[in-house]
Amino acid sequence: MKVLSEFTEHLQVALRKMCNMVGADPDKIDFKSHNWFWQYTWTKEQEQEFIQWFADYLYNNTKARQELLHANRKNKKYCRKAAEQFVWNYGWKERQS
Repeated sequence: MKVLSEFTEHLQVALRKMCNMVGADPDKIDFKSHNWFWQYTWTKEQEQEFIQWFADYLYNNTKARQELLHANRKNKKYCRKAAEQFVWNYGWKERQS
């Protein structure tokens, strides 16, 4: 079982925020399981809110950009694309209306 504390600092921040948005306890999720990100759902609005938050977090935090993107460049479009890619790969399933 891979627990949240085994990840790097800024990845922990992002995963904790993502979990909090859907009421998930990040300390009880096995992040090593193949499809851990299918355990919860969120609305399209929650997904967009997370993307905006994460893009801003990356843009405003040099250490987070270095750790997660291996980049120093401070570019809003680049940070937005990175946040969208993160959600594409690890975001919760979208809740069907």
